[in-house]
Amino acid sequence: MKDAVLALVRVGYVAKAVVYVLVGILAFRVAAGLGGGRITDPAGAWYEVLRRPFGETLLFVLAIGLLAYAAWQILGAVLGWRRHARETALARALTIVRASVYALIGWQGLRLAMGLRAGHTGPEPLVRAALNWPFGKWMVIAAGLGAAWYGVVEIRDAIRGHLEPDLEASTLRSNAGEWALHVSRIGIVARAVILVLLGIGVVRAGLAHRPSAAGGFDASLLVLNSLPQGSLLLGATAAGLLAYGFYQFLHARYATL
Repeated sequence: MKDAVLALVRVGYVAKAVVYVLVGILAFRVAAGLGGGRITDPAGAWYEVLRRPFGETLLFVLAIGLLAYAAWQILGAVLGWRRHARETALARALTIVRASVYALIGWQGLRLAMGLRAGHTGPEPLVRAALNWPFGKWMVIAAGLGAAWYGVVEIRDAIRGHLEPDLEASTLRSNAGEWALHVSRIGIVARAVILVLLGIGVVRAGLAHRPSAAGGFDASLLVLNSLPQGSLLLGATAAGLLAYGFYQFLHARYATL
C-alpha cells in the first residue's frame, strides 16, 4: 500500500512538471510573437492536456497524482515525517499552504477530466472571502507578505545551491550531473520570481480592500510582459518555468520520499 502511495506521489511530481512545462511553452510563444501562445496559470494548463490524445485519461491520472502529492506534503508537515522533521513551524505552515494550492489545482484537473467545470483559479476568491472576516485585511496582507518572503527565500536557497530536503543538490549532482543542478536552480528562481509578484498583488489587494488586485500566476506573467523590455523578461521567465518543469521531472525520478 505504501509503495502505491509513493508511486502516486511521484506521479504528482510529474503532474507539476507537465503543468509548468506547458505554462512555460505557452508564455514563451507569446514572448517570441509566435502563434498559439497565451498567458495562463497552472490550472489553465489542464486545458492543454485535454486537447492531447487520450487527454481525459491522462488528465485524470495527473490530477490524482497531484492530489496524492498535496496530501503527502500536508500530512508530512503536520506529523513531522522525515523531510519535515528538521523544518521550523513557519516552514511547515508554508508547506501546508503551498500543498493546498496544488490540491486545488489537482481538484480542478479532476473536475475537468470528469467533464465538469473547473471553477475559478487564482487567489481572488479567497481574498474576497477573507476580507469579510474579522481582521481579514491584515490576514490577507500577512498571506501576501508570506508568499513574497517564501519566494525571496527560494531565490536565496537556489543561489546557494540548496534544493529541497527530499532532493539534495549532492544527490542530483551524482545521479544526473552538474548541468541538471544548474537547470534546476534556474527553474527555482523563475518560479520564485512569480511567487514574489503574486505576493505583492495579494498585499495590494489587502491594502486597497480590492480582491481583483490579487492576481494569480497568469497576472504575474502579465506584469512582467507589461514592463520595459517585457518580451525579454517574459521570455526569460518562461524559459525558467520550462527549467522548473524539468526540475520536477528530476524530482519524480530522484526524490527520497
